[in-house]
Amino acid sequence: MLNIYTAALEGKLFIVQQVLEKEPEALNSHDEASGRSSGGHDELVSFLIKKGAAVDLKDDSGLTPLTIAASTGKDRVVEILLDHGAQVNSQNESGQTALHYAASKNRLQIAEHLLKHNADVNIPNDIKQLPIHRAAAQGYTALVKLLLKHGSRLNPMDGERNTPLHLACEEGHGDTAALLLEEGADADRVNGDGKTPVDLCSKELKSFLAQHLE
Repeated sequence: MLNIYTAALEGKLFIVQQVLEKEPEALNSHDEASGRSSGGHDELVSFLIKKGAAVDLKDDSGLTPLTIAASTGKDRVVEILLDHGAQVNSQNESGQTALHYAASKNRLQIAEHLLKHNADVNIPNDIKQLPIHRAAAQGYTALVKLLLKHGSRLNPMDGERNTPLHLACEEGHGDTAALLLEEGADADRVNGDGKTPVDLCSKELKSFLAQHLE
């Protein structure tokens, strides 16, 4: 049987309307909190909000509709939720914000929307990683630049004492590492294993970054 969660995921507005007529309490169920955003159907999201859906209702993992929409790349849904007062810095059970997810998945436009609505670039998750750690680890140079522009710390250390530069070097992301060095990242900072970012570079990456390390 198709419930409101499944219908919302599939963008079936008519079925959602029918379910709500029979079960109005389904409007703010935990399942529906996920369904109304992850499908990315802006008409359905707008309908549910007009019906009184709580824009910040969390699912069982602590994810809000905004966090899910940011993670799945639903730009328009993110805009709608923010325009209706969604809490931009809400954290899930692992401490991740919508900006962490945008940074992890290279959602540049969504990150810009979040930042315009005062997303905090320096909120750590449960392993003490900021959004810039996530973007640097994936080699998303434009996102790293955007986060720095909006006040992200340059040398924050995560739970293993890795800075964004450590992660960029370890994963072989030369352009991202070069940007961080140009911005003044500390190439001599030691992580929990006693390694500097340079120690984590391949021979080829060290050569690529040589001019930035002089």
